[in-house]
Amino acid sequence: QNADEALVVKVGRYTVIVSLVIAVIIAPFLLGGSKGVLQFIQEYTGFVSPGIFAMFIMGFFWKNTTSSAALFATIGGFLLSILLMFLPIMTDLSCLASSGFSKANSSGIYEIPFLDRMGFVFVLCVVSMIAISYWDKKRGVTTNSLEVDTKLFNVSTSFAVGSIIILGILAALYTAFW
Repeated sequence: QNADEALVVKVGRYTVIVSLVIAVIIAPFLLGGSKGVLQFIQEYTGFVSPGIFAMFIMGFFWKNTTSSAALFATIGGFLLSILLMFLPIMTDLSCLASSGFSKANSSGIYEIPFLDRMGFVFVLCVVSMIAISYWDKKRGVTTNSLEVDTKLFNVSTSFAVGSIIILGILAALYTAFW
């Protein structure tokens, strides 16, 4: 058994080394030299996370959510993210700059920042899920909702007060230093 464990450790080490070499080789191609790796990861996970988050929130907190609405949030959220990313190629978004929802990139093309894009996609997914669920209900589709015990969400008074204090401190810090 010790020989098997030694082999597993050796394979693990080689796998890490090969993965690291591959990452070093492809990183410049992925990043294009202009963005940091964290922004790259955030931007591209932002294609799926708004729809998945909308599906989770609506499915957990609204019992009328249907499976077709959840499917729309998953697929439609991804497609909406792609549409909003490539929207600057199709139309001029400079009219959104005064409200802060678009910003000129290095080429002078106005684009929607990825965090705003994620927010728009989330809101569109939630609104669409509500509409799809009501439409499904009119067609006679029934939901198999999960019963959640609301006692799981009760918190003590000291926890609630502490949370409000922490949120107040965070709001003050963001207001002062943003």
